[in-house]
Amino acid sequence: MSQSLHIFGSEFTAPRDLRRSPQPPRPWPSQLLSVLVTASIVLGAVGALYYAGDDSPAPAGGSSADDSGYLMSLGSDRSRSSAQLVGYDSCAALETDLKTHIAEELRVTLAQNQYYYLRGPMWAEDSNAALDGGAEAGNGGGAPLREKGEDYSGTNNQEQGVDEADFVKTDGYHLYLLNGRRLAILGVPEFGELTYESNLTLEGNPREMLMAGDRLVVISSVYTYDLPEGDPLRQLTTYDTGEGYWRSTSLTKLTVIDITDRTAPTVARELYLEGWYLTAREVNGTVRMVSHGYLDTPGLRHWVELPQEYWQLDYNDPQREALWNANLNATLLYNKRTLANLTLDELMPRLYERSDGEVTTHPLTADGCAGFAIAEDGMSRGFTSIFTLDLFDAEFAFEADHLMSNWPQVYASADTLLIAERAQDWWWFWGNDGFDEATNLHAFDISAPGETSYLGSGRFNGTVLDQFSLSEYNGYLRVASTTGRWNRWWLDTDELTGPENHVWVLAPAGNATDPYLATVGHLGGIAIGERIWSTRFVGEKGYMVTFRNIDPLWTIDLSDPVNPRIIGELEVPGVSTYIHPMDDGHLLTIGLGPGADGEGLDWSTTQISQFDVTNFSAPALVDALPLSPVNDDGTLGWRWAWSEATYEHKAFQYWAPKNLLAVPLSTYRYYSWSDDNDRYHYSYQYVSQLMLVNATPGNDLTIHGTVDHADFYDNSGHYPWYSYGYNIRRSVFMGDYLYAISAGGVTVHDLDDMTLQVALSLDPGWETYDYTTRNDDGR
Repeated sequence: MSQSLHIFGSEFTAPRDLRRSPQPPRPWPSQLLSVLVTASIVLGAVGALYYAGDDSPAPAGGSSADDSGYLMSLGSDRSRSSAQLVGYDSCAALETDLKTHIAEELRVTLAQNQYYYLRGPMWAEDSNAALDGGAEAGNGGGAPLREKGEDYSGTNNQEQGVDEADFVKTDGYHLYLLNGRRLAILGVPEFGELTYESNLTLEGNPREMLMAGDRLVVISSVYTYDLPEGDPLRQLTTYDTGEGYWRSTSLTKLTVIDITDRTAPTVARELYLEGWYLTAREVNGTVRMVSHGYLDTPGLRHWVELPQEYWQLDYNDPQREALWNANLNATLLYNKRTLANLTLDELMPRLYERSDGEVTTHPLTADGCAGFAIAEDGMSRGFTSIFTLDLFDAEFAFEADHLMSNWPQVYASADTLLIAERAQDWWWFWGNDGFDEATNLHAFDISAPGETSYLGSGRFNGTVLDQFSLSEYNGYLRVASTTGRWNRWWLDTDELTGPENHVWVLAPAGNATDPYLATVGHLGGIAIGERIWSTRFVGEKGYMVTFRNIDPLWTIDLSDPVNPRIIGELEVPGVSTYIHPMDDGHLLTIGLGPGADGEGLDWSTTQISQFDVTNFSAPALVDALPLSPVNDDGTLGWRWAWSEATYEHKAFQYWAPKNLLAVPLSTYRYYSWSDDNDRYHYSYQYVSQLMLVNATPGNDLTIHGTVDHADFYDNSGHYPWYSYGYNIRRSVFMGDYLYAISAGGVTVHDLDDMTLQVALSLDPGWETYDYTTRNDDGR
């Protein structure tokens, strides 16, 4: 076995030893002892029945002392070591790891079955069982160049120079919209104008897109069960079991589109990766898409099948336990044999390409599975795939690298991509409560076009909320996390620990052959008993909002990475879920308003707030503005109002050149009406508006105007039921005009007096996808 290999452009160490000796048992909470004795035996049996590599059956019926010794010997290591990535130098090692991890997850699933059904020991008390150890395009032929950030707004990105995928894009001369299954291209000959150029029907459920020059990449979710009969991709994504098992219910599709001619876009390449789309970034023409998934392994049982006789017995009847044991052992044996017969190809995602009606499978296991890596003590069966595509390459060259990881959070600066994943998934803590949650942080260098290179990995305590909990600045990685065993539902109250918040600073250390991230700074003890609701790192400053009954805004000095410090604190009613820097001394936030007594939350109110942080040690509230799309004194029946911008920052559009903020706001009510024949009807009525707020640094917040798209629908307010059908979801500022976008259409308003200039309706675009044509000129 070789001792090094290359992944993500870096030299890696060979895989960890997969046959480490089990660790000695640790003390367990007494009230769970009987349950966990059972769990450890069940889990050890399932976890290594494959690993044992023989065909000897599991014991039938109850468990004797000898039987329990057999089961106990099949335990696995549940200790921690390092987050540093290690690679695979053989597909056999990857297959062994995958099967071990799947078995471990099955162990806990079956143990939870026992917890619910028996709530007591499954095996005889004298069984002696022991515990496991545990450039701008399309400028109109020489027209004056329109500059993003000066002449028009774009996507509200976290970091400058890093474009985030969204379903609306603009180059200043066109709007590109994903609407239903269609890409619509609209022209902007002059600011305040709008023309319809073309559309392209797309496969599946288009989610988001990125662009560079004359090329777009549209990222879609394609559900395998929706593929038509006869499509070769349908056959390739189905297990040949005769029972209709899908390898994965979701494919992430990348469609590369040539938009040199905006009136006739053409598909240049179609790629599919098994798994669920997470997010994507574009830096200098290179797109990096991140997806996560694991295959739906056929035949494995995550439950114990019980006969009808079991349910007819009294709860305390000893025959229930005997029936449980017998059927549990049958399940163990069944899963052992099923798992042993699965191949590596049935356990890991595939990459497909469609071209000229044919589908090609690109093997991910080329070069002996050297494109896969895992944390040294990782126990995941999921794959986080980083797909790198160079849009400026004539052949659209791409590479795909894969981490065996848990569900990640993703962040990117212009130079660094961060993947933050829980060090262990939920099931790992069942019966393993001596450990607190921890997060692995994997860093990659993305400064070179078309390349993604590994920098190192580190670990910190706690979990992260979202991408804004992560940051890179001058080579230092800053992370905000929350610790505490407050989310383990199976523990008694006195065993749970309340949340505590932290800021960690990490930096690359080691060398090319031994890369890792070292913790160089730490700030803990922030808002004990509260959890993080929003974070923003801006240069050498950090802002954090925590909440329990009232919202403290914390200001954090990060100028010395080794010694991060809290500088100021401000308590204000309500809570902010997103923080946006207006300038060096002011913040604009969106969130939820306070309850009637000034504490808690009013979930029916969206609130905009402005903070003065000029004096960093004494942050002050400038103004708070509650928003509502209707005037209702409570008698008209309108329900709570919500804004997508409270949880999706790309719906939040602050345009500094005009000191204006645009956010969508929606509400609904259930109402009745009568027709001309005096027949009563009942239905839901919806209102969605784009709220335009005057937001000048240091001044009070006031309503500038509103945009309503009701005219795109019928007069009664009966909007389409499908996702976000009636909501205004995005906005773009262009010169002195505001472009508002919903599924129904696009409007253009003059910012001076909010008069309507253009209203262009759009077809919802949810017609059935036609595989015989890629270009549909109808609307």
